[in-house]
Amino acid sequence: MAAAIRILDPTGRVGAPAARLAPGLDVLTGKRIAVLDNLKPHAGYIMGAIARGLAARTGATVSLEIAKVSAALPAEPEVVARLLAEADVVLTGSADCGSCTSWSAHDTVELERLGLPTLLLSTEGFTEIAHQICGLYGLPQARILTVRGPLGGSDDADLDAMAGEVLEHALHLVSAG
Repeated sequence: MAAAIRILDPTGRVGAPAARLAPGLDVLTGKRIAVLDNLKPHAGYIMGAIARGLAARTGATVSLEIAKVSAALPAEPEVVARLLAEADVVLTGSADCGSCTSWSAHDTVELERLGLPTLLLSTEGFTEIAHQICGLYGLPQARILTVRGPLGGSDDADLDAMAGEVLEHALHLVSAG
């Protein structure tokens, strides 16, 4: 008796149910901005600089700067719970390599699904893939904030300059939705 042959499709299921952006914030005055750092070199520094720049320009406050365990994993449930409790908008990232882009996109989409407007920080070379991955997770219109990069190897002055260059766009993205 011959053994049955079973052919498997290696592509699996692609895509996720469609998601919507959380409502944007037209006014940041009095709102709380949080940073979700994936611990990539200088990601927390530049996102903190962007958050402080937004706060200074709008009357918001930087309420929380928190790191997740790894760039190659999703944000832990307790981290997500703190963000939901202590933030009105989140900056997360950085999308500047393979697995960190994928998991930062995942975190972005999950936070948006939970009602938190979230800006995903990406370097220029990874913005397109960040959009594609967010689309696969169901949110092709994700709020992606692109800096020229690179982050790793840049000094504080260059990171501060990159942060300043994107403040107007960050304000625009926060209000989108």
